[in-house]
Amino acid sequence: MVYNIDDRFPSTGNWKYKGETIREVLQKDSGYIKDLIRLDDTFVLSYECMNIAMIITKGHRDNREKKYNPQFIFDGLTVYGIGTPYGFDFNNEEIQQLNKSKMTKL
Repeated sequence: MVYNIDDRFPSTGNWKYKGETIREVLQKDSGYIKDLIRLDDTFVLSYECMNIAMIITKGHRDNREKKYNPQFIFDGLTVYGIGTPYGFDFNNEEIQQLNKSKMTKL
């Protein structure tokens, strides 16, 4: 489905933000939208929505804390907890191209 900025996530199913708009989710967990674009073949943002997403998320950064343990071999890696909100800046060429390619396949 092609989503517009004020479309709401369905209130049924496995959606994390049931009943919330794309705009609302971009403001608090833009990484979730990015993950949907990357992992769900049926989730696509409209061209207008992508342009607004770029404005809303400009300067967003992954705000998850890095775990530090000097004895741990993977010191300094970000711990990705399931369902942890994180910021993502949609002014990213890779995600824009992926979304655009999905639009052309519809």
